[in-house]
Amino acid sequence: MLVSDVGTGLESPRGLPDETIVRAIRVIDRTTTVSLALLGLLILVRIVAGPAGLVDWLTALAVLVVGAGLLVQRRAQRILAARERATGVSFTRLMQGLARSASPDAIVTAIVDALRGASGADHVIVARLRPADRVIEATLVSASLTVPPSRTTLPADLLVPDPGHADAADSSEARREVEERLVGRLRAAYGLRHTLDAPLLADGAVIGVLLLSRRTGESWTAADHELLESAAGELSVALARVHAQQAAETRARIDALTGLPNRRHFDELASILTQGRRVGDALGVLMIDIDHFKKLNDRHGHAAGDAVLREVGRAIAGALRSEDTPCRYGGEEFAVILRRATLEQAVEVAQRIHDAVAEVPTRQLGIEDPVSVSVGVAVGGETGLAVTELVERADRALYAAKRRGRDRVVVDETAA
Repeated sequence: MLVSDVGTGLESPRGLPDETIVRAIRVIDRTTTVSLALLGLLILVRIVAGPAGLVDWLTALAVLVVGAGLLVQRRAQRILAARERATGVSFTRLMQGLARSASPDAIVTAIVDALRGASGADHVIVARLRPADRVIEATLVSASLTVPPSRTTLPADLLVPDPGHADAADSSEARREVEERLVGRLRAAYGLRHTLDAPLLADGAVIGVLLLSRRTGESWTAADHELLESAAGELSVALARVHAQQAAETRARIDALTGLPNRRHFDELASILTQGRRVGDALGVLMIDIDHFKKLNDRHGHAAGDAVLREVGRAIAGALRSEDTPCRYGGEEFAVILRRATLEQAVEVAQRIHDAVAEVPTRQLGIEDPVSVSVGVAVGGETGLAVTELVERADRALYAAKRRGRDRVVVDETAA
């Protein structure tokens, strides 16, 4: 954890808790109480012994006022301590509740709102890695509810340790170096002066920071340190869990060999497109099969067959438009969903795929003969056909291409 202050040139790690100061304050408080009690006792003896003068009565009154003030102060301290404990309990419950959230954005919003109310900071900043986008998203929220949040992105390279720490990314020295670099960029980006931060960690590496900021140079208390450390720990665990779940879901929808979406992803997308399809939306489907793949596999081995599958997958992906979605449908068969495609556009894409596969450098894969594909095309036009029906029509066209000698593109005869 780092405490940073602009103007003093000080940027040092958090030291030991101020236990010495706390003990000194307690000693002074008790000494004051005892001294006041003794003074009051002496004045009382003097008044009883008499005769008491005006000074004696004024002194007695002063002792009573100061004593009453001490009692009120201690009462207020007990109330504040109780409130802090209640806030801590509520905060802990909130943090533990994050374990049930499945959205990184919801987790960040919850932690920021909780810290904004509990820390007394003027700003709360969360900077976290977005693994899918490979950027760091920073969100600054003001203590004032009328000020909208501010968001910015930073390069993910900020989280990469310097070459000298490359072999020890999870070492304390590497983590500290990454934390300082990221905090420095955030302080510069938002013009922050007096800050307190704690790193967000996953598998021993820094994936972001949680940062509090004040406009004044008021010192951060031990309670501030504990609150931030607790929040950063809970946030790290919650984000790591959600990211792991998202990564697992992504892997479940990606074919490990080709890197293309798999049949599960295709079927889910097909269902979504069918349900959300509007009148006039044109959808198309291409069904693609590698010609004579079984013979190729038997002759050259599974390693060569896998290499061909990878190269064909790349060729298909490279021939598509940005709105089209390819997938490995199963075995040596691939499929493509075409968005907003006329029949002419669908045929054009299919022909590009056919030609791209023909240019796969098979000799570099240890295969003498070129690779070819048969492609079946089906387009729904504006008829509102379900994607599953388009798949059936494209599949019929694919088998028609095989019957006609393979290595060609064939359009479904019922295409609209």
